[in-house]
Amino acid sequence: MTERLYLQDPYLTRFTARIVSIADMDGRSAAVLDRSAFYPEGGGQPADRGTLGGAAVLDVQEREGAVLHVLDRPLQPGDVEGIVDWQRRFDHMQQHHGQHLLSAAFERMLGAPTTSFHLGERTCTIDLDCSISRLDAASLRAAESAANESVWRNLPVVARDFAADERARLPLRKEPVKGDRVVLVEGIDASPCGGTHPSRTGEVGAIAVLQAQKWGAGKARVEFVCGARVVRLVDEQGRWVAGAAEALKCAQPEIAEAARRIAAEALARRKAVESLEKEVARLQAAELVARGSPVVAKVERSSLMRAVAAAVAERGATALIAAVEDGRAHLCFARPRGATGPGMNELLRDALQLLSGKGGGNADFAQGSGDPARVDEALAAARVRCL
Repeated sequence: MTERLYLQDPYLTRFTARIVSIADMDGRSAAVLDRSAFYPEGGGQPADRGTLGGAAVLDVQEREGAVLHVLDRPLQPGDVEGIVDWQRRFDHMQQHHGQHLLSAAFERMLGAPTTSFHLGERTCTIDLDCSISRLDAASLRAAESAANESVWRNLPVVARDFAADERARLPLRKEPVKGDRVVLVEGIDASPCGGTHPSRTGEVGAIAVLQAQKWGAGKARVEFVCGARVVRLVDEQGRWVAGAAEALKCAQPEIAEAARRIAAEALARRKAVESLEKEVARLQAAELVARGSPVVAKVERSSLMRAVAAAVAERGATALIAAVEDGRAHLCFARPRGATGPGMNELLRDALQLLSGKGGGNADFAQGSGDPARVDEALAAARVRCL
């Protein structure tokens, strides 16, 4: 068993210990200590990093009560000094305790318990036993505000083992799964937890809820950040907004309106192009049908290909149209609805075998794509089947 110093003092970053054994973990040397301030991955919180006897600690895992420190090079048994990466540790303390306060707020205000927590490299998430329909913007802001109020009151945080009779008197947010340790903020939250937490809520700094999305049946996932990550996110998004304003040639408060205007203009242009393309297809189809059925042709674009095929079929002829675009051969076969003879899906299936491609459709209309090398051969074979 490894004595876990981080449970007694999460601010401890330098300590001495004795390497009692060396294990192997996925081909790397892993040192087992008699005592350690390194937090092993667990409970949604990633492992600490740092150095041990000058070797880099790449990972920390728990195995059968022992804490294994995965190293970049082997060490010999004996006394060593460990140094925990404080910046990473404090970031995890901010994120993890912020999660406790936010989860408590969602449960208190919406009756939505947290079912899981993930502390990521950039953002964090909690999964709530709550329908996404209940998490509108007002609900998210209300929970965020309540959690931040708990932060800014700078309340004391108690993290210790509680005896069974003590736990029975606490309004635990969830039942303990392992051990007797509870993280308590009086009047706000009481949750069994073996993670690292600050001594006062104020050290979380701030909590920002970013978004919520549906996550399974009747569940929701909430993304958030705490502490220094809020500052980094504001800086990051500020740069994004500034870049968008520069690209749109407008002031930052006008970005949304400028984007809507450009989107509307783009939609109008696209509709105009589609209308012109349909007219081109109609004229081209009339010329092609005059040469007889089936119509076999290659056009420039796949969108025009579909329009020409449909226009040819409307004029009572069978269309075998292809387009080579972006290194792919696209095929579109069409005939008048209910016409007799081989189905377009059958012709396409045989043609795509030559092109090593995929596609589908029905007896009157089918399309697909594949390797362009044998597209002429594929069209010729389809034409023979139609005669």
